[in-house]
Amino acid sequence: MLILVLISLQLIIFSCDDICKQYLEKTFRPLSYNMVVTRKYIDTKFYRIIGKDSSGIIDTTEEGAIDGDVYEQIEIGDTIFKKKGNLDIILIKKDTVITFPNFCN
Repeated sequence: MLILVLISLQLIIFSCDDICKQYLEKTFRPLSYNMVVTRKYIDTKFYRIIGKDSSGIIDTTEEGAIDGDVYEQIEIGDTIFKKKGNLDIILIKKDTVITFPNFCN
């Protein structure tokens, strides 16, 4: 019985890791941002950032693109940058640059 429980737990852990990797590669890696933050809020279950790019066009983050750690650090007036093809989100503050790497645990 204990062996069956351990095997089930291991399968759950591996499948969650696989789902995370699929999300990062298929959904998150293609995203790009370069905006000055004008607003931030939490909708029903996602952290959302709204800002303007260098040409003044309003941009917003996609569902699930920002996690709680990044959201808590962002302030109005900061710049967030994510290069398409890269997994890092870069937060540029007035006196500091913080890089948030994205990876599956």
